[in-house]
Amino acid sequence: MPNDTDPIPPVNSGDIASFADRLADWSDNLPPAERSLARLLAQQARDLEPEDVRRSQLVSDLADATHSVVDNVKRRWGALAETWVEIGPIWQKANPTAQSRDQMEIIQWIYTRPQKYTPPAPE
Repeated sequence: MPNDTDPIPPVNSGDIASFADRLADWSDNLPPAERSLARLLAQQARDLEPEDVRRSQLVSDLADATHSVVDNVKRRWGALAETWVEIGPIWQKANPTAQSRDQMEIIQWIYTRPQKYTPPAPE
């Protein structure tokens, strides 16, 4: 059974097409309003490229890693320094290029500020 530490195999165009086809087939068993929504999702899935999926996976992994770092900072220093920590959203900023697809820049801000003092480094 896979877990969170198992590497995710790369998604290819065949995986995307297979998923979209399965979603479209499944939509045939839904009530009309839900069928329309499922077919829209299937079409959006067909429009995806493997790079889109990889970028989304990267953003998700970065968000998880950032939360882990902040949780560790809070556990280690928060009680002593009354540290304030805020994790900003992750933005995907398009950088247009002469190539056929835009390059994406992934940006995330983390703010920390000791309310009173910074504790001494552990010995």
